[in-house]
Amino acid sequence: MRHSEPESGLNFNLIMLIALLAVLLVVPFSINALMHMLSAKREFNPVFMKLPIDSAAITIPSKVKQYEGFEVILNLETKRLARFLNEIAATSSDGTSIQGISGVVSPSMKAEVVGTTFEIDRQGPQDPNSDYGGMAKWRWWIMPNSSGDRVLRFQLHLLAQNSAQTNTIILDLAEAKFSIQGNLMEWVKRHGIWVILLLFVTAAIIYGWRRRYR
Repeated sequence: MRHSEPESGLNFNLIMLIALLAVLLVVPFSINALMHMLSAKREFNPVFMKLPIDSAAITIPSKVKQYEGFEVILNLETKRLARFLNEIAATSSDGTSIQGISGVVSPSMKAEVVGTTFEIDRQGPQDPNSDYGGMAKWRWWIMPNSSGDRVLRFQLHLLAQNSAQTNTIILDLAEAKFSIQGNLMEWVKRHGIWVILLLFVTAAIIYGWRRRYR
């Protein structure tokens, strides 16, 4: 009889640990699902341009799911943009040009996509995948590693000739906002082994305690 109380206490601890692990798994995905449902009701253009360029220049999917990759495309008339920036810089006084641009901007541009919690296949400034007649095209493959509201930033890397110097200018082009849906099944595939190991270690410790107190 004197062993029944420790054993029942250990059984209770085991149940509490399993319940705690279940809560840790279920609650985050429940919150993500709720946030995704609420964000789906918001109506907004997911692409916000930082320059006077049509947002159609950037192609992104309408729906994005965690751990499911998608393609992002940027189409840009680089010659036309360089001419526009040069006209603004030529007629602007000091400190009033677009994002501080000065000098003569070259139509040869590189583009970059930046975003936390995203895997991006091509990091850093990239030359266009294709460039015909001043129409440059870039492509990236993006993998979101977390759910919720996330942002991808698009930047242009420009060369500007100012007197005898050539400077590199980083220009903010746009922001793309995503409401990423959680992916429970894929999460379990990627992280389920660690949950199983944790349960196994917990069960082994409790089993060792039970043998010790018998």
